Amino acid sequence: MKARFLLDEHVWAGLIQVGETIGANVVAVQSRLPEGSADEDVLDLAALEGRILLTSNTRDFAPLAAEWYLASKDHWGIVIVPGQTDRSLLTRGLQTLYSRETALSLKNSFRFLQEWL
Repeated sequence: MKARFLLDEHVWAGLIQVGETIGANVVAVQSRLPEGSADEDVLDLAALEGRILLTSNTRDFAPLAAEWYLASKDHWGIVIVPGQTDRSLLTRGLQTLYSRETALSLKNSFRFLQEWL
């Protein structure tokens, strides 16, 4: 099963078009939740929809990932997308991630997009 993605606020929205180009299902969190929604709600949505969360918010999502782990709550993965990264690198990272990973391979993980560059 192919990976699907939820793009958090403040991540380059161009990744939605990159997803369309490579056949990946990428949606913006703002299309599903009000702007400024709580991080817990964002991760809940990603988990509910079976999506890997793409976020630049390491500060809040690292402890949230640990909380979920300790509470035995499942999510489909959190991938940190550095905010000041060149867009061509972000594009290549998403393309490589999508081609190498499945919906299950990142389950409950906390990773960095640089792993796929």
